[in-house]
This record gives sequence, C-alpha cells and structure tokens, in this order.
Amino acid sequence: MNLPNSPVKKIYECRSCGHVSIKFWDSHYDRTYSKEEWRVILEEGLQALKKILRPVSEDPKFFTN
Repeated sequence: MNLPNSPVKKIYECRSCGHVSIKFWDSHYDRTYSKEEWRVILEEGLQALKKILRPVSEDPKFFTN
C-alpha cells in the first residue's frame, strides 16, 4: 500500500453511486474509489495496523487484568 505524503482532508461517500471520494490537503492526490476498491483499502489498512500494534498488544505489561 502506498500512501501519499499529504494528510487526508475529507472522506465522503456518494449516496447515489456509492463511490468514496478522498480529498487531501494537497489536491494533487485527490481520488475517487469504487466501493470494492475502498473495501480492499480498508482491509489492507486494518491488517497493517494490526501488524504495527501486535508487539504492543501481545506484551503483558501493557494489558494486564
């Protein structure tokens, strides 16, 4: 997954067609995705986040009962 070097400004979904539009602070990166493309992006992002957080979440000193 390649992320642009610009923060996200706005994400919105068109109610009539279902496409997801992403607006960045640098408008050069603005893009519209289909529902299927957006679903894949969300799944990949969730997997990446879990991978990043795995060492912390599996360390008992961070999550004790």
